[in-house]
Amino acid sequence: MYKKQASPLQRMVKTALVGTVAAAILATPFLHSQSAFAAVGTPNYEVKLNLDPSLVLDSSHNLVSSVRSEFDTGSSYKSYKVQYMDTATQSMQGQGWSERIRKRSDESTHEIQFKKRYDVASGNINAALTQAAGEGLDSSSGFDFQVDWGYSKQTLSVSYEKDVTVSGSSGSGLNMPNQTVSRTVSVANQPSKFANWTSTGWGTAQLNNSVVYGPVDFKRYEGTFDDLDLDIEVWTVINEAKTGNEYWVEASFKTDSFSEASSTRTALINELNSKGWLIPQDLLRTSQIIERYAPAPAVPDTTAPAAPTNASATAASSSQINLSWTASTDNVGVTGYDVYRNGALAGSSAGTSYSDTGLTASTTYSYTVKAKDAAGNVSAASSAVSAATLAAGSGGTTGGTYNVNGSTGAYIEAENYSAKNGTFVQASCSVCSNGFAMETANGSGDSNTNYIAYTINVTNGGSFYVHLLSSGVDTSSDSFTVAIDNASGSQVTTTSNGTWAWKKSSSSISIANGTHTLYIKVREDGAKADKIYLSKSSTAPTGLGGTAAVPVS
Repeated sequence: MYKKQASPLQRMVKTALVGTVAAAILATPFLHSQSAFAAVGTPNYEVKLNLDPSLVLDSSHNLVSSVRSEFDTGSSYKSYKVQYMDTATQSMQGQGWSERIRKRSDESTHEIQFKKRYDVASGNINAALTQAAGEGLDSSSGFDFQVDWGYSKQTLSVSYEKDVTVSGSSGSGLNMPNQTVSRTVSVANQPSKFANWTSTGWGTAQLNNSVVYGPVDFKRYEGTFDDLDLDIEVWTVINEAKTGNEYWVEASFKTDSFSEASSTRTALINELNSKGWLIPQDLLRTSQIIERYAPAPAVPDTTAPAAPTNASATAASSSQINLSWTASTDNVGVTGYDVYRNGALAGSSAGTSYSDTGLTASTTYSYTVKAKDAAGNVSAASSAVSAATLAAGSGGTTGGTYNVNGSTGAYIEAENYSAKNGTFVQASCSVCSNGFAMETANGSGDSNTNYIAYTINVTNGGSFYVHLLSSGVDTSSDSFTVAIDNASGSQVTTTSNGTWAWKKSSSSISIANGTHTLYIKVREDGAKADKIYLSKSSTAPTGLGGTAAVPVS
């Protein structure tokens, strides 16, 4: 008498639960009713059980007739090819995310799927759903919820799927996009929750640096069990030693009902056990494929990026200088930039701009910028640029949010902006409310790039008028465009040079409750702004108006 040696598949999958624990899992419902999930996400259930390939496949790796007969699958099947995307360091897997691109031979489009997985501990699916909801994946997020229920493990899968046409790979057959195209199509179709998972643009950065894991082929037989559709998939996967292929066989069914999933799962386990086909273990398929199809290590990158060019520095306030430069080039890719102030590292940026804050008023600072890549190579320094901070008390970026109550209105000093771009500068003004105004020179009329912006938090929202204490820069009247967020905006026509007056937007602007950005943009020529008043009233203030609001953090 001898003990049968475990197959490669059995050695690879997770160890089965045994004894009283396994019996409890098979006999006891895992959790509560579906109604408990309404506030978070409502899952369906997919039961997945592994079959012994040495018993259920023939020499051509097709299902044997006894299995086909048992589940009414017939001998025909549908062919698929699938590949996964992740970085070389598998940082997406590290956050519980996976992305796959899948193609069926008789369909013209590819299916892209982004999936976030949560472990279900002790059958408490509601806890996993609550955790997902706490991370922004709830019933309103546009994702689908499914409990993957194996032999001894449950996992909550929160997924986003989309069918896409991939140029050069779509149509009949199993053509898959190459790595470059896969990155592009993945970035273009990623859901925002993934794109901004740990920080703004996190997902985009992962996909832009991702590699292909796979592709892997599988075929699907379609049958039935206990009046439910049953799929049996046969996967052809490189073996652990990477010397050839092995085969994974999985039987699965889906249902919206927990009780039906539980009872049918027990019945299917019993049926497979009676035939001797069941492998009483779980297979971590995605992680196994990513482990086995990991690309070979790349040749070390020893080439430094080119030095940044066209660096510029502009004073934004008495304590801030803004820098910008032209992107560097690299043989692999630039990952960021280090900014040096007077020869010492001041900070880093992932893009081509940097705001240096906490500076001393009326002080000149010199800056250089160096590019770096993922391998740690650093470029030569850019040409040095200098700028002097503004005098103390001359306004500048606030870094805060202005509270605007639609019932009372709110005043804002123009020079205390949240952000600015283009030709706006702060200028001394003896007749202005705080001794300063914001202005642009004559001929700088570009509403898309010349603006000052203010972050506002609105309560009692509705239709507002934007009043500007303003003036033109020459003998003719000029104008601004005022806009909320990405809206087209409304015109405010100023008086002529030297004459300050309150002027309001040509029409009211709808501002809902919540946080928004108010833009004051140059519409034609140049113009000056001293103070801003947001009010539901069309009546203009008098004099210098009321007390300006103080921004909050």
